[in-house]
This record gives sequence, C-alpha cells and structure tokens, in this order.
Amino acid sequence: MTSEPTALSNLLNRGATNTSTASETTVERILDAAVAEAAAVGLDRVRMEDVVRRSNLGRTTVYRRFPSRDDLVRALVARETQRFLDAVAAGMHGVERPSDRVVEAFLAAVAFARSHPMLRRIAETSPGSVLELANNPDSEFLGTGTAFIARHLHGERPGRPSREARWVADVFARLFLTYLALPPSDPDVRNETELRTFARAVLIPMAERVAPIKPPST
Repeated sequence: MTSEPTALSNLLNRGATNTSTASETTVERILDAAVAEAAAVGLDRVRMEDVVRRSNLGRTTVYRRFPSRDDLVRALVARETQRFLDAVAAGMHGVERPSDRVVEAFLAAVAFARSHPMLRRIAETSPGSVLELANNPDSEFLGTGTAFIARHLHGERPGRPSREARWVADVFARLFLTYLALPPSDPDVRNETELRTFARAVLIPMAERVAPIKPPST
C-alpha cells in the first residue's frame, strides 16, 4: 500500500511536470507564431504585438515568456538553428561512407532551407537579412553551425577539431549562407542531381583534407 507522504509527493511531482509541459507548449506556440509572422513580413519586421495576435494568447502570457523583441528573436533563431542541425544530422544518419555523409548533409541543409517558411522568404525577398542574422552576436547562428560541422569533420578522434578542420567548417557554413541568400543558377538548388554533382566535385575534396569524417559519439 502506498504511504500518504509518497502519494502526495507523486501527485506534486506530476503537477510540476504538467506545469512544465504546459509552459513549454506555450513557448512553442509563441515561437511558431513568430515563425509565421517572420515568413509573412520578414524577420527584421516582426513585432511583439503581431506575434501576440498570431499566437491567440494573452499579451501578458507572451511578455512573461519573452519580455522584449530581442528575447523573442534570440529564442526563435536558437530553436530554428537546432531544428536545422537536427535535419542535417538526420540526413547523415545511417550513411556509412564519409564522402556520402558530406553529400547528404549538404542536400539536407538545402532541403531544410527551401522548405522552411522563414528562410524561404529571406531567400526570396530580403537576402541581406541572412548576413544580419549571421553577424548577430546574440544569435550565434554562424558559430553554432560552424562548430557542428567541425565536430563531424573531426570525427571520433580525441581532442578538439584541428585549425584546418575549423577553417573548412567555416567555409561550409558561409557557403550555405551564401546559397541561402543568393541561390546560384548553376547548380540549380531545386535539382537534387545537380546538387549531388556539385557536392561531390567541390565539397568532398575539401572535407577529405581533414578526414576521417565520422559523426561524434553521443
């Protein structure tokens, strides 16, 4: 038979978990509204009041989670950056050959950007916003992406990625941002075959200089 103190403790713990889950759901709802607003008007024109309206939440509820626009944008960029990195990692998952991992990572990155409403708008209407995003010290957008790539280039070897690996990772990250802001006509970013050809001809030779390319242990 469960003792009364234990039962009470379990009840309180469940209540705390439910409250935490509800709070996380509210944050996700606000960030989803911010993505939709950024897709409609551009990230640099997102206003708190418009996000409140889109979220269908109370003004106090939104401002309690994000006291300022800067707080909201910082959280938005952090979440979408993590989603991007998760998509790239998923693209590499189960791919054995190091060279194929480079190709699949690049394809996953382009596919994510083309399907993401906010990033798609940036590419189509305000490419300069990509540079602002990359240079924003609060977002760490470029640094996070570069560190992610460097870890995968370094593989499971001990120590931190070499300087050369960090250079290559930085080039890859900046190349992706350039392709996002100013998509080339050749290769056609809408054509997977052309993207694969590009990745094999250009990206693999760079990556092979700092091989082995293995995902880090988790």
